[in-house]
Amino acid sequence: MAESTHSIYKTEFLKRQISRTVKNHLDSLKRFIHYYNYERHPADLYGLTTMEVINGKIPDKDYFKNQIAEAKLNGVTTNKAFNKYAFVR
Repeated sequence: MAESTHSIYKTEFLKRQISRTVKNHLDSLKRFIHYYNYERHPADLYGLTTMEVINGKIPDKDYFKNQIAEAKLNGVTTNKAFNKYAFVR
């Protein structure tokens, strides 16, 4: 699990950017944790976020079919917007 999360951190969040200070990196890491838990909609959770599942929602591939299609379309835009502001130089 840690390797998977670290891979997502590098590919979806950092995108080869470098933190200039420890404080900047820790702030960015906090933003990533929030993004990963509350905003990211992995396909295997059928349109739910990690925290929705942790809080008891049960992924149902049939019930969330429309949300999955919408999340796939909006996910690229959401991720690009998030990554644009991931680091302040």
